[in-house]
Amino acid sequence: MYKPVLKWIFLLTGLLLITTTVMAKTAVTTTNDVMSSKADLLTQIDADSERTTYIVVLYDTPLASYRGDLPGLAATHPATRGEAKLDAKSADSQAYLTYLDAQRTAAITEASQTVGRPLDIQYEYKATINGFATMMNNTEAAAVQALDSVWFVEEEKISTPMTDAGPDWINADDIWAGVGTLSGTYGEGIIVGIIDTGIDPWNPSFATTGDDAYTHTNPLGSGNYLGVCDPANVVPPPGAVAYDPTFPCNDKLIGVWGYIASNASPRDTDGHGSHTASTAAGNFVNDTNITTPTDVYTATISGVAPHANIIAYDGCIDDGGCPGASLNAARDQALMDGVDAINYSIGSSAPTGDPWSDSESLQWLALRDAGVFVSTSAGNSGPGSETIGSPGDIPWITTVGANSHARAFLTSIILDNGVDTPVMLDGFAMTSGYGPAPVVYAADYPPFGDDARLCADGVFAPGTFSGEIVVCERGIYGRVDKGQTVLDGGAGGYILAQPEAEGGGPGSLATDPHVLPAIHITYDDYMALQNYVGLTGSANGTISGATQDVDAVHGDIMAAFSSRGPNRSIPDIIVPSVTAPGRAIWAAYHQGDGGDGDFTFNVIQGTSMSSPHVAGAGALMKALHPTWTPAEIQSALMTTGRITVLNDDGIEPTTANVFDIGSGHIDLAKAGLAALLFDET
Repeated sequence: MYKPVLKWIFLLTGLLLITTTVMAKTAVTTTNDVMSSKADLLTQIDADSERTTYIVVLYDTPLASYRGDLPGLAATHPATRGEAKLDAKSADSQAYLTYLDAQRTAAITEASQTVGRPLDIQYEYKATINGFATMMNNTEAAAVQALDSVWFVEEEKISTPMTDAGPDWINADDIWAGVGTLSGTYGEGIIVGIIDTGIDPWNPSFATTGDDAYTHTNPLGSGNYLGVCDPANVVPPPGAVAYDPTFPCNDKLIGVWGYIASNASPRDTDGHGSHTASTAAGNFVNDTNITTPTDVYTATISGVAPHANIIAYDGCIDDGGCPGASLNAARDQALMDGVDAINYSIGSSAPTGDPWSDSESLQWLALRDAGVFVSTSAGNSGPGSETIGSPGDIPWITTVGANSHARAFLTSIILDNGVDTPVMLDGFAMTSGYGPAPVVYAADYPPFGDDARLCADGVFAPGTFSGEIVVCERGIYGRVDKGQTVLDGGAGGYILAQPEAEGGGPGSLATDPHVLPAIHITYDDYMALQNYVGLTGSANGTISGATQDVDAVHGDIMAAFSSRGPNRSIPDIIVPSVTAPGRAIWAAYHQGDGGDGDFTFNVIQGTSMSSPHVAGAGALMKALHPTWTPAEIQSALMTTGRITVLNDDGIEPTTANVFDIGSGHIDLAKAGLAALLFDET
């Protein structure tokens, strides 16, 4: 049985060490997803229930964590061998994998006999857990749970993706240049794995040569690729997509895996996966363009580790969720592929529960055992407390909150009622200017009520407006969708207003490419607008066109959406671990409209965007310090983080607390020189 003992160290307001020891269970405990109490379950379950996907986890220790307990089979756990990283291709690893294959095959045979039919195996896992995924009904799952070889059975969970100037703001450029006593690296020789919605292989962020003229070296050897780019992958692992000669890899993008339960192709039609990959390890790309419905913007961008290689894993369904069995397969494959760091901007708002009876949590533990640094999103359910879900709440992963960086797309609106002194309100958007035109409230137009106030989809008939600037309150419906709604109704401009004081400060503002001239304003400015218009009963507004402004004053403001601690699952573990830029992040995106056209770039926000900054940071730390363990890299980032981040109201000296920012905003120039490191034992 796999019996790890965890001793984990975290930072809280200075250097407070919290050590938590967790012993593996002798019996499986019950959570919403884990089946236990075997005899009871058999009497509670309807034998005729429909089949769904279950994950079956066996007792065998996975490849990453095996410490040599079996006669004739040497340890594969890197630390036990005195190595920094798992070598899945070594003779000892191959011997142990053969053993695991035999154990798993025997378990599948026994499980098939138990349920009275051959089980259709969707995926097999061996590197991070030993087990498999298959379709069963509840009664069958309970019967398989009762087998001596089975540790636990869980129903598949569905997760979702958590939805430029960033590298400079975390001082990655100091690492690149070798400032001080740092040796200088852009991530050469490091492999970053991206588990997400796939990737656009045609985007220049993933080309062999970047615009800094650096040509990548393929660590697999030139012309050797993985997944859908590997001609030898004609018969892929169970559940994986086979070789696709039309899908191009190169010496930068050295592998791409897709999973049949998710998509027939790992081409990124969503944009989320390309965006996170570009943020973590995308090339330098000059003069990238973002064309909005009203304007065009240009910037030079790069990822945090721009010279690292990338392997992408598509575990998500187009326009849908991310099946747990596919994600398990992606994690398992990433370990076999030898990645050094993983970005995982996927998760659930629900807490993990017991990490020892959760296949995903055990896989992340195995990856840490194997020497792989993993960064994940805190989530986008803030600013309320206890809003971090899974997997950001488990002890052996680096969880990242989101804040602003130095670049902002500034716009403003000047209000003039013809009597009082005009008032200017500032906000964010990526649009052209408009006005002067009357400012009106959407709530004052049919159908009135909440649907009108919130500018619900399609609520305003054509001709409702005649070129006015329409005020919509934020909530329920998409920010850009609201603009489309008022545009369809005849509006000429759009004000998106924060309707509540809590979570309505500068940290709540989004930089969106609206379909008409627009501005997003804070709650305080919304109150000021209402007061000014109320002086005379009407006012005209003039919206300025957005301008890019790079100034430190815009940085280190927590995003209101960033999920907060404390930790609901394990209260002794502080979450998030750190924070990083996650607002207005400019990076690669999908190909045109839905993936059918030329490559594109986009500015989006979320902890999905902050997490790859930290994954890229982990890649740079690994390049600088090859012997550092993932826990030591995390401790370096945490003990050197700056704690002067402002809360989402953006008002000094309201400093965000540990449940907002963890140990603070990462600073790579300091982390690379960290002298005091902590490791789990």
